[in-house]
Formats: sequence, C-alpha cells, structure tokens
Amino acid sequence: MEDLQDVQQVGSTTAIYIPCAADEYDEHEESPLASPEIDLENGPRLRLDAYKEAWTRCLGRMKFLIAHLYSPIVSDVVHRVDNIHADVLPGLPFPEVPVITISDLSGGSLFLDHLTTELEPDDDDASTLVNHLYPNDCTNITATMKSLIGGFVSVPPKRKPTSVAPYDLALLQAWYDSVGGKFFPFPLVVLLHDFEQFDANVVQDMFYICSLQISRLPLTFILSFSTPSPPAYLQAALTRATLSLLRVYHLTVPSGPEVLDALLLKTFFDPGVELLLLPGPALLEFIEDYYATHSTSLDALAHLKHYTTDPVALFALSTPPLPQHPSARENAFLETLLGRLHAPSLYRQQQIKKASESAWQAQARAPDVLLQAVDAAREAFARRAGRVRLGVGLLGVVLAFLRGGTGRTNRAREKRLRLERWTGAAAVSRALHAYLEALPQDVQEAELEALRGIDALASTAEIAEWVEEYLADLLQPLEESTPLWSVWYTGRTPFPSEMINPALRPSIISGLLFPYSYTVDENENAKGGKSGDADDDDDEETLQTLPDTSILFKGYTKAGKTINVYDWFDNFRMVLEGQREALEEAASSGGKTKGKGKGKKVVKKEEDAEEEEEKWKLAVQARFIRALHELDYLGFIKHTSRGGGGRKGEFVGRTVLGVLD
Repeated sequence: MEDLQDVQQVGSTTAIYIPCAADEYDEHEESPLASPEIDLENGPRLRLDAYKEAWTRCLGRMKFLIAHLYSPIVSDVVHRVDNIHADVLPGLPFPEVPVITISDLSGGSLFLDHLTTELEPDDDDASTLVNHLYPNDCTNITATMKSLIGGFVSVPPKRKPTSVAPYDLALLQAWYDSVGGKFFPFPLVVLLHDFEQFDANVVQDMFYICSLQISRLPLTFILSFSTPSPPAYLQAALTRATLSLLRVYHLTVPSGPEVLDALLLKTFFDPGVELLLLPGPALLEFIEDYYATHSTSLDALAHLKHYTTDPVALFALSTPPLPQHPSARENAFLETLLGRLHAPSLYRQQQIKKASESAWQAQARAPDVLLQAVDAAREAFARRAGRVRLGVGLLGVVLAFLRGGTGRTNRAREKRLRLERWTGAAAVSRALHAYLEALPQDVQEAELEALRGIDALASTAEIAEWVEEYLADLLQPLEESTPLWSVWYTGRTPFPSEMINPALRPSIISGLLFPYSYTVDENENAKGGKSGDADDDDDEETLQTLPDTSILFKGYTKAGKTINVYDWFDNFRMVLEGQREALEEAASSGGKTKGKGKGKKVVKKEEDAEEEEEKWKLAVQARFIRALHELDYLGFIKHTSRGGGGRKGEFVGRTVLGVLD
C-alpha cells in the first residue's frame, strides 16, 4: 500500500503494472514441454515413429471408407465397360461411340485411381486396357491421335516396326488384331482427365475419326468432369453432328458435406474402431469450412500438428522404455511429466485431489512407476473415448428417429408420422437396439443392460428425460478423463490455418521488411548474444545488411502516395555506399601493406580506381532496376503517364498504403 501511495505521488506516472498471479490453467498457454531443453535424447525420433503409426492407422481407415464409398460407382462403370459393346440398339444407321461421363465435384484423382485399379489390375490377366489422355498432351488432332494410339501399342507385346504413321488409327487396328483381339475381343478404355480443359474442336475430330473404326475397335471413352452437369456442358461444347455419333451414359460420384460427415464419423467416432486420436470441435468446424470454401477433395487436409509441438505426444499409442541413467534434459522432462500428471482438472469447478503422497514419491523416485501412470492415463482416456464414440452414434440414431422419414410428404402427414413413432418406449428401444446389435459383442453387453430401463417408461416426457440422461452420461467431457488428455484430443485448440492457407499480403510485406526472420534461426541469435531490441544505430546497420529488394521496400514504406524514382534511387545508392564502406573497412582492418610506391604505380592505381568506380555505378543501377522490377512484379507500384497533363515518367504510384515499418 505504501508503494502504491509513492507511485501516486509521482506526477509523470501514467500506468501501474500489477503482475498476474492467476492459479487457473489457461488452455491456450504454451506448454512448458515445448522447450527444447525439456525432452528425451531421442524424443524427436520417438515422436516421428508415433506420428507415422498414428497416421498409418488413420490413413488405412480412411482408404477403406473411401473405397467403400466409391465402390457402387466403380462397379457400375466396370460393368458398363464390360458390356457396353454388347448392348447395342438394333437398327441404328451407324455404330455409336460409347462414352461414359463421370461428374466428380471434388476435382481430385482419388476416384479415378480407384477406377483405374479396378479396370486394369496389376495382374497379367487384365482383360481391359486403359489409356490416359491429358489436356497438355492433346493440343492438336495429330498429337491427340498419336497419344491415343501410342498408349495402347506400347503395351506388351509391342508392335513391330511398320511404315504406318503413328497417328493413323489403322496402326491401332493392326496391333489389336495381332494380339488376338479379332478372335477374343477385349475393351480399350480411353480416360480423358479434366475434360473441360480439352479443345472442343480437337475432341470433335477425335470422336469423328474413332467413329469410323468403332465397329472393329471396341473403344470406350470415359470423360472426367469437375462440373455438376456434364450433359449441359456437352450440349454447349460439342456440335449436334458430333453428339449424334455418341452414346452417352452419365454417372455422378458422391460428394458434398454429407460425404465428409460420414467419413469423419466413421473414422474417429465409430465405436467399433479403436483410434485413440480424436479431433475437437474447433478442428471439426475448420475442416467443414475448409471443405466447403477451399477444396472439396477428401484427401486435401491432414492435421497431426501436436506431434511437433508437444514432446509428450510420443506416448500417444505406446510407452517407449526410458534410459537407465537419464541426462539433465531427460530428468527435466520426467519432472514436468510428473507435474502434468498431477495437474488439476481444467473443467471441474473444484480441483481434484492429488494422488497420495506415497504415490507421488514413488513416481518421482522410479521412472518405471511414472511410465505405469502414463499407461493408466492412456487406458482411462481410451475408456472415456469409447463411451463418447458410442454416445455420438446413439445421438445420431435419436436425431434420425426424431426427423422421421425423408420422403416428399406434406407437413401434416410428417407430423402424424412423428407422433406415431413416439407412441411408446418400444419404438425408441427398437431403434437403439438395432444400432447396438451392429457393434462388437463386448460393447453390446454393457449397453443392452442399460437400455432395459426404457421399457418400463410410458409417457413421452419420461422417455425424453431418460434418453437425455443416458446420452449425457455417455458424452462426458474428454478433458476430465486424464490430465494428459491433450495427447489424444485436440479440444478447443484452433486449427493453425496459416500453415495451409496463409494471409498472402501480410506475409509478403513481412518477408520484405524482415527477411532474416524467415531465414535465420532465432535460437542461434540468442546463443550469439543478440537481442531483439535495437536502437537507431542498430536499425541503420540492419538496413545495410538487407537484400536489395528489402532496402528498396524500406524506402517505399516511408514515401507518400507517389514516389520520385530519382530520389528513390539516391536513397538506395546511399545505403549501398554504406555497405561498400563497411566491407572496405573490414578488409583494410585485416592487415596493412608496408613500403613506398613509385609514381607510375600511383597513376596506375588511380586509373584502376576510376574504372572500378564506373563499374560500381553501373552495378548500383543494375541492382536498383532489378529490385524495382521485383516490386513491380509483386504489384507494389503503379506506373504513371508520361506527359499529356499527367505525372511525369519519373514518378510511380504506391498500391499498398498504411504499411507499418
């Protein structure tokens, strides 16, 4: 109190600093384990191994789900390819070219990879050959036909040398007959990637040429679209005469938020799958926004960042052994891990009681006992995560039950159907039992016993209250399971969006103003005794060591809306002169020459100095022009008019204002 009165008596004092002494744990506070001085000797290698194992499990599960998701469409395409030349309408005036359009809004190659694997397996008994055509390889009709034919005839057994042109379809016909296609026909599939990028005139010529030989060559064209309506695109891009040559089948690949939701739920929240890693609400929300805004591809986003920021992440899936004689870093790691294991809970109002003093001392004395506590924490989180997964699944069942049918019915009928569904506990019990029966046996036994309590309820209010309490018991916060919950659960930690979608404009400006912040390790500067605080002299020294473009941009930030190029060049030249003088002083301080020179040598040195000065002036001008062109390429300057009542040519305008240096 006396110190506060003394401070108040000082008239120049405008602020009082009171240090924070909060006892509560801040979830956004940087973990004390993030320091490189608190880690195991082989910690990076152990975290990398844990990351690889976790990523392999998640990737394997996602591949299985994606293959299951695409399986109906892939099977449909394969079936059509196998029978498309047999199912021909009789009485046609001319044979049609079979075409299959595939609309994939994700725009990725994931579906096409699955399709190609099914059409052309790796074994030698493949009955279908697939040739891939890309827009860059089909700039004209000659290159297109050459790529179309060469993709097949290069498949073993290769053709013998012949005088037929490589773009002549007769060459493909001769090769097809020579490999037995005349007696044992097999389909030839041409897959056109990114069909919207092809030249329409080239595509029309290709279809016309192939239609002349389609009765003898079983060609099938698969067109990959990233637009939702391939029929409308074909009607707009191709002529009526070309469309009359085609027999088109349209297929659509499943996509949209529903597909993403199903993939996330069946990967991380499936009770039958034991994946310890769980994404939090902030991460799931960002994935939804990123999928809807930036990329609709299912394989475009992956997030396992905490393996690089939290050394405790090496305990994610297993507990590696510790060395018999730990070093100082490893002792600090174990001490911090011990404190984290006995940290108070984050979301409870009252702090949980710490372990008994004997258990604390036992874990502190013996690392093996501490590792056993880590194993117990992993098991506790696994049990809580299993119940959360089950709760999420049952919550989906209840929501689907409340929504009722999805058919096109009027509101009165829909309301009546919902009321009929809630006529008693039997309907709810049947829906929940049907979901549990599809789960593993060990999960069924415990939960089926709990569902018996709903059978005795009669009123809708009692049923709703029972379901609410049951789901609340399952969906308890994962943060309360163990103090080490952040190893397996992301919680409310926001996604580092700047890693995949950085703010381009601030990043470029920051890189120009502080280039060494992106190229020099701060830890090395700290070891060298350099601090982040600098006065005006340090700023001048820093300016002389910057690259040319950064030096020019420094003057850019201090100018007005328009910049005189000559003044800008003088400022740039003065900085380079300072660089030159600093280098000469450093060179001269290394050693001084002794002895007297003669007059002729002095004249020779003066001539060399004049020549070097001219070269230096030209080099300064060239460096200025190059840096100016780089800023112009980045869009920072706008050229003014030459004469005609406007600004003269020696002025340029700024396109970016309000930059804080």
